[in-house]
Amino acid sequence: MAYRKAYFRIQAYAYGYGYGCNSDWSNEADEAAFEQECRSLFQQLGWTLHPGSNGVCDTAAKDRQDLYLHPTSFSGVMEEANIQPLQERLSKGKTFRCYAVDCCEEYADLSDEEYRAVLEAKHEEITAFILEHCRTKRTNLYITDPVAARFAEHFEILRLCDRERHNAVGNRFMSELINRLLQEGRLVSAETTHGAGIRTATARELKDYRKPVEQVIGQITMM
Repeated sequence: MAYRKAYFRIQAYAYGYGYGCNSDWSNEADEAAFEQECRSLFQQLGWTLHPGSNGVCDTAAKDRQDLYLHPTSFSGVMEEANIQPLQERLSKGKTFRCYAVDCCEEYADLSDEEYRAVLEAKHEEITAFILEHCRTKRTNLYITDPVAARFAEHFEILRLCDRERHNAVGNRFMSELINRLLQEGRLVSAETTHGAGIRTATARELKDYRKPVEQVIGQITMM
């Protein structure tokens, strides 16, 4: 089952008499009529309405779908198969018209464990990406940016259970992988004037890092 972020482009006939942030309703009666029609329409389709207040618009929810009902756009995550039928129903609105629908990001129905497994399966690809993007021109140059969050965002999978996009699973995976690469000597860390930094180890540094281990193994083999 596929889910997409959808934007139903709405033109409420009595809304938008100002410009930009000053857009507003022509009068309270027209606003109430729009609100009542939207609530009735979604309730008839089996959606649950969560009324807004203090300038916040209503929200409609059904199963794992939700839409924020702003008079210029009904937006949220929906089952892809339900987008066109809803668009056809909205086209019959009396206080507004739905003139277009934009379908954007796809959302996956993944648990934390499943998300982690997908990232683990990409371990080599992600490792290569980290090492490539942490290379510096000189050994006295280090990257002090929060790279774990940046790399996590690059490989992020949008999920139904994390619509606010905290991406805790991805951030934790990247932090653990970077720490592992530091322990293996494939990344090098140092304190800089801008705080702690990291960079990809040079071939010479990586050889020197591994050399003592290889010598110990050789000594054990000879005994």
